[in-house]
Amino acid sequence: MKKYFYLLSLISLICLNTFSEAQTWTRKNAGYGFWSIEKDYAGNIYAGTTGTARGIFKSTDGGETWTNVFSTGASNYLDIAFDPQNNVYVANSSNGLIISTDGGNSFTTIPSSTFGGNAVNTVACGPNGLVLVGVTSGGVYRSTDYGTTFTQTFPGYSIVSLQFDNSIPDLVYAGASSTTLNGFFRSTDGGITFSSVLNPVNVWEIIQKQDGTLYTVTTTSGYPVDKSTDLGFTWTTVGNTPAAIRGACLDLVENIYAAGNGGVYKSTDGGASFTNFNLTFSSNKIISYQNKILVAVSGTTNGGIYVYTDESIPVELTSFTAFVNENSVQINWSTAIETNNRGFEIQRSIFPYEARNPVWEAVGFVNGNGSTTEPQNYSFVDEGLASGKYLYRLKQIDFDGTSEYSNEIEVEILAPTKFVLEQNYPNPFNPITIISWQSPVGSRQTLKVYDVLGNEVATLVDEYREAGRYEVEFNVAQVSRPELPSGIYLYKLTSGKFSTVRKMMLIK
Repeated sequence: MKKYFYLLSLISLICLNTFSEAQTWTRKNAGYGFWSIEKDYAGNIYAGTTGTARGIFKSTDGGETWTNVFSTGASNYLDIAFDPQNNVYVANSSNGLIISTDGGNSFTTIPSSTFGGNAVNTVACGPNGLVLVGVTSGGVYRSTDYGTTFTQTFPGYSIVSLQFDNSIPDLVYAGASSTTLNGFFRSTDGGITFSSVLNPVNVWEIIQKQDGTLYTVTTTSGYPVDKSTDLGFTWTTVGNTPAAIRGACLDLVENIYAAGNGGVYKSTDGGASFTNFNLTFSSNKIISYQNKILVAVSGTTNGGIYVYTDESIPVELTSFTAFVNENSVQINWSTAIETNNRGFEIQRSIFPYEARNPVWEAVGFVNGNGSTTEPQNYSFVDEGLASGKYLYRLKQIDFDGTSEYSNEIEVEILAPTKFVLEQNYPNPFNPITIISWQSPVGSRQTLKVYDVLGNEVATLVDEYREAGRYEVEFNVAQVSRPELPSGIYLYKLTSGKFSTVRKMMLIK
């Protein structure tokens, strides 16, 4: 069963039709030339201009409409990145680094003098305030305080691409481009030091698949596509693009799209071959968003954001929603038609996640209904979660092993605001009951059971736990003392200075 999945909100219903493929691009935001484009954690898209037009633009509807949110300074906005708090960082070749901490409502500028007066080409964000900036001739500048201060760590090179590994926080990849000092570099200490791995090529873009495989594209003559399956230690040339490439991305099924001289090119065989994807204008940065490909095109004649919507795969999912219930998340989805559907793997990514390449883990599987023309409803509950943000998606798997991914849905489990020890359930009980509690702070927590004389019957919890909601099972049959008689028992929760007691009844 082939399909694409759409999501408009956490509680939404989207009815979709089946379409046939047509490589048609729609021009958006005409009249402006663009170089950079990127999506944030909330599904907004930002694009930066180049040429005579000046500004940073933002779209909240998948690239259909755009709003100018910043229009001060020189025009060459070459790269955009987002930290786990969804702050916006924009590299401007003339003005330095431009930062927004309020979703693009306002911006502050870190001047180019901070970076030795060099042109700022690229920016990447890691965890805990780590921001890396790549500049012309000055290498890499590193910040550990969300861009407030910077230290030069890798001088001498012209860095045009930076990418954090999608699963190892301190592993960073860098691409350099110049007539003499170029290549691929890697850092294992969060950008403090770098080692040369691949040269001599001008590495303009680095992309990474879910399994960790890396690809680089280049403007170097011959235009090799290089691939690494060992986190950038060794590389193999797997193919060549038809022209110089400045941007690349992966779609939902990890086909490669490359943007550069002569337009956009697509590879469905891991970079071994590329075909022009019906766009002949020279283009720059490119991203995938849901089932769309968006590419930035510069120039006064053809400039704009070009959007391609892949509707080649029949669409059969009609809803995908999620809601939080204390420390669990319930996911619901429905299908209109199913063909050869073995089932759905539920995948989860835990915040902070890399905006471009979240790391996913399978948390469950729900059987499908094979082939049917009747609507089907599904549900899955992910339990025992700590406070924080989570991304979910579905991996639909056919009986022949082929698969497709849904779009992503984000939920947040809020930390408790007060201590609560719940009444056990069931109560009365025999021989098993569940005790639940919540703590607004991390602390050493103990949960013990006593008889009415104050004798300790069992220790259920005695360890440090983060703020959150928890539950534990009390099984009378597992108590290591003489058989407990029917009657009233007490259970006591202690967390730091907080302590409370409740009663429960055992009836045999």
